[in-house]
Amino acid sequence: MEEALIGLRKSFEKFITLSDKEWNSIHTEWKPFQYEKGLIITQTGEVEKYFYYVHNGLMRGYFEKYGTEYNMGFTYNGDYSGVYDSFVFQKPADWYLETLEATSGLRISYHQLEALYKQAPILKEWTFKFNQQVMFGLGVFIRSLLADSAEEKFERLMTQSPHIIQIVPQKHLASYLGMTPETFSRMRRKWAT
Repeated sequence: MEEALIGLRKSFEKFITLSDKEWNSIHTEWKPFQYEKGLIITQTGEVEKYFYYVHNGLMRGYFEKYGTEYNMGFTYNGDYSGVYDSFVFQKPADWYLETLEATSGLRISYHQLEALYKQAPILKEWTFKFNQQVMFGLGVFIRSLLADSAEEKFERLMTQSPHIIQIVPQKHLASYLGMTPETFSRMRRKWAT
């Protein structure tokens, strides 16, 4: 757990500087979690209870339509996860959160985080900056999804996150990029040459 706490603090300090006093009031509210592979953590229709810091493992967010799964994103070591819109607004989720491999880290409940905003107001600054990053990433993703060719989507993925191909199953990456597994395979072979 100590390593996870060190990672959590580093992730906070990408956006804000924490005094030891602030860190001590913050980190005590983050509790360890450990999930097995293939576990649906949050189902559609449920309200997301937690915001997760993934220390080890892999999660995916996805939804289903007409029997087909559509991957929205992946979370792995050093990232945050959860059905974020459900968590923030405390409304029922309209997508799933699942572990793709055994996953462990730290989590905080909505009510614990709300209480922390009073104890450590610097968290509001962190939340603002974190949300800016989320919105920027979402804008890039939507633009790419709507306007980029399969080749451009694949190239962006391989340029920004080349390691992801080693940890996320190909069928999920293909879905994430809005292409068939066959197209993804062809792009991967082309990229390797």
